[in-house]
Amino acid sequence: MSNVERDDLRRILGDIDDVKVAEILALNPSLNDVEEAAAWLIGDRDILARDGRELTSAARAIVELLSTDEEEPPSLR
Repeated sequence: MSNVERDDLRRILGDIDDVKVAEILALNPSLNDVEEAAAWLIGDRDILARDGRELTSAARAIVELLSTDEEEPPSLR
């Protein structure tokens, strides 16, 4: 498992504020966790489902953190 850094988060997730970056880094996610959360957030849930994979707990937490600003967060089921 590789350590995720601030630049990795911004490269994968786009322009997110420093508070969200700190909250995500506190989760100690892997790069895979961040990439899965990004795929989920952009609507590629079907790709993960087709492979029979569910979000890891860290990826789920990232989705929840980044969805708190939205009016209706994406369903995690």
